[in-house]
Parts: sequence; structure tokens; C-alpha cells
Amino acid sequence: MRHRLPCENIAIMPLPPCLPILKVFLDIYVDDFGTYRNIYHSLGGIDFQFGNMQLDLWKQLKNYFLIGFVPFGANFNDFIELILQEIKQLENGLSIKTLFSDTWVIGLCS
Repeated sequence: MRHRLPCENIAIMPLPPCLPILKVFLDIYVDDFGTYRNIYHSLGGIDFQFGNMQLDLWKQLKNYFLIGFVPFGANFNDFIELILQEIKQLENGLSIKTLFSDTWVIGLCS
């Protein structure tokens, strides 16, 4: 049995007719850091970035989007589970109203 790529496990819903398709993938970053100078309480920051942006846009700090903070003592898996459920909906595709028209968006998380 060969190794399956993540994109091979996704069953894509039939696309609606006449909608442009936008495919994105999300890079999710987790960073633990201390909140006080003298007493260490770890706080986890979770943010994401669209991975298929141009390199000059990808390097800009304004293109990192904060999802939330995992407070000290909280379970990381409980926090990220809700976010991953919403990303699963994006894997099936969503119709999103953009500035120019409605667009069918399909996404994958790395």
C-alpha cells in the first residue's frame, strides 16, 4: 500500500455551475511564550497565513492572521478542535461572496 497524499483523502462536493474556483491552503503556526517578565506563565498564540500568496506578500507581518490565544493551563487539543472542524468545512468547499462576485473556495490546512 503506497502512502496517500492528504489531497487524495478529500472528497470534493460537486461544484456549482458558473462560479470561479479559488483554491487556498493554510499554514497554521503555534507559538508558546511567557506573559510576565519575572514569573513564567506560558500563553500559546495560534495564527495562520495563506500559503499560496506571492513571496513579497507572504513575508509581510500584516498577512499573518491571529486565530486566538490558548490560556495558561488550558488544553491545546480542546482549543484547536473547534478550529479544525471549521477547516474541515473549507475542505468540502464553500461559496463566498467576494468583492467582484460569488466564488467557490476550497482549502486545505498544512
